[in-house]
Amino acid sequence: MGVIPVSAVALTTVPGTVVQGAEPNPSGTGDPSDDFNRPLIASPPVVQNPRSQGFGVSIAVAGLATAWVEYGFAEDDLSFTAIASHHGLVQADDQVLHVRVHHPDELPTDRPVFYRVVVQPLRYRSAYQLERGEPQETPVFALRLPDPNAKRLRVVSINDTHENAATIRRLHAKIEELDPDLLVWNGDTCNDFNAPKATEQILLNPANDLAQRWASTRPLLFSNGNHDVRGERAREASRSLVGCPESPDLPYNQALRFGPLAIVTLDTGEDKPDAHPVFAGTAAYEPYREQQAAWLKQVVAQPAIRSAPFKIATTHIPLRGLPGHNDGTAVDGYAYYSGFGAKLWLPTLKAAGFQAVLSGHMHRDRLDEATDQMPVLQFVGGGPKPEQATLTVVDAQRDGDRAEMNIRILDLDGNLLHQKQWNS
Repeated sequence: MGVIPVSAVALTTVPGTVVQGAEPNPSGTGDPSDDFNRPLIASPPVVQNPRSQGFGVSIAVAGLATAWVEYGFAEDDLSFTAIASHHGLVQADDQVLHVRVHHPDELPTDRPVFYRVVVQPLRYRSAYQLERGEPQETPVFALRLPDPNAKRLRVVSINDTHENAATIRRLHAKIEELDPDLLVWNGDTCNDFNAPKATEQILLNPANDLAQRWASTRPLLFSNGNHDVRGERAREASRSLVGCPESPDLPYNQALRFGPLAIVTLDTGEDKPDAHPVFAGTAAYEPYREQQAAWLKQVVAQPAIRSAPFKIATTHIPLRGLPGHNDGTAVDGYAYYSGFGAKLWLPTLKAAGFQAVLSGHMHRDRLDEATDQMPVLQFVGGGPKPEQATLTVVDAQRDGDRAEMNIRILDLDGNLLHQKQWNS
């Protein structure tokens, strides 16, 4: 993976303009009867894992291709190019491509980073006979990256979309209205990832509409859900919603600081013990949660996380249950809350002064208030049907020595369901 001048790319495209509402416009000029030059762009670009010097972009493709990201700091001057390669071989795929931008300096947060994705068809006649088609490009997007020193930050978390297109379309509209700096998809994107489903379409084009782009102009954080690990193609999910670049062993664990807010993502895994017969020996979530527990103790001690006025964690399965709820540690039934995660992580979150956990899984919204024993509140988002679906909105701001955070759960009509405010 590297950043090079755009002029170094052998086959490139003409500089474009920002067209936020348009369909991707392939620039290929080959014979339309030639399947090699058919439209390849099969999803909007999805920006992920923002860092001070970079971000990742995934895009679904409809045939074997390579891809690169052209970017810059003016819409008519995309003077840098990022190309994904591994051990010297440029990445190519016939389903999904991911390119990580790593800029030599810190990227601006006070103005947009303009970018587009370019894909180019590839055909192998033999090892020494490769053919390239005409490059095809997305529109140019104006990406705003969250500011580590921001005075204000808005995060919107959604969960349990379960492939419900009607809900997803309404969530798109509401997200655009709320205009967050950061979007969290807090698990259960699907019912399962069994064939013949196209995993990359569920994850990168969930509304089945290339004009619906909830993560093309803002970054997305993905927090894994129990349904996201089910099915014969579940192992492909990480090719679309790519794990954090620092830790291949804990891909869905991130600890980020943006202004007054620290965000930690945790992966609750499955809702049954590993030994449950339905997994047929394919589950190893219990040691995985223990790895996360060790990681969590380390990251909450980092100065950037420790000093944040406000701290929240995301877990798909709740860490706190109601009386009579199954904790998922026994073979009977399934978890209404993660007893494994609660035991391993809640004491650390409590000791580190986390104010809240954002969860889902139950398909019914609720707010679990703080108690003397557990001062960490829990916001549980709704379900996949439009009448169940919710958005959890986190607003944090700082003015000098004063800071405040407001967390609320809204339905798709914008009605307030739950709310809590903190001041420091």
